[in-house]
Amino acid sequence: MSGFLRSLSEEKKWTGPAAGVLGFLEGSFVVFPMEPLFIPMMAARHGRAWLIALWLLAGNVLGGLLLYGAGAFLLEPVAEPLFRFLEVEQDYEQASADLEENAFTSLFLVGVTPFPFQVGTAAAGAVGVSLPVFLAAVSLSRGLRYMALAGLVMLIGSRARDFIERHERAIFIAGIVLFVVLGAWIFWRS
Repeated sequence: MSGFLRSLSEEKKWTGPAAGVLGFLEGSFVVFPMEPLFIPMMAARHGRAWLIALWLLAGNVLGGLLLYGAGAFLLEPVAEPLFRFLEVEQDYEQASADLEENAFTSLFLVGVTPFPFQVGTAAAGAVGVSLPVFLAAVSLSRGLRYMALAGLVMLIGSRARDFIERHERAIFIAGIVLFVVLGAWIFWRS
């Protein structure tokens, strides 16, 4: 990782909050997976991968709560225009129907599948899923996802870290390029 992200990953006092911000962004505004940023951050602070996963989870749940609130209180003025812009209106309708049928299972699946997390959390607010059910399903599903990433980083450990250190600039650039390409693809698709 270069410059800024390296300093965030190596400086103990900023690693957690930086991961929390990334988790919040992924849970609220960024509609594609951010693993190209999460994994190098965890690998750079190998011994703190579990703590980084917890920070990612906390930020992600807060981002989900923001969209839950948008779905509950601002569906027409905010969420529906956003869904039209992203061309995920059918996803929203499907999520709403699934949530009314079985809220916990549907939210859990939204958290571990490629289905747009933001759509599922906003739909949960719109259909009135209870907050405890929402928090339990989202925390469990996203927690499993981040802990699995941390476990993977811990499992491959020093081999991956050595590789990352040798090729850190290329990996960082590839991660940013992948991040931008996915964002552009989603934007142009709409």
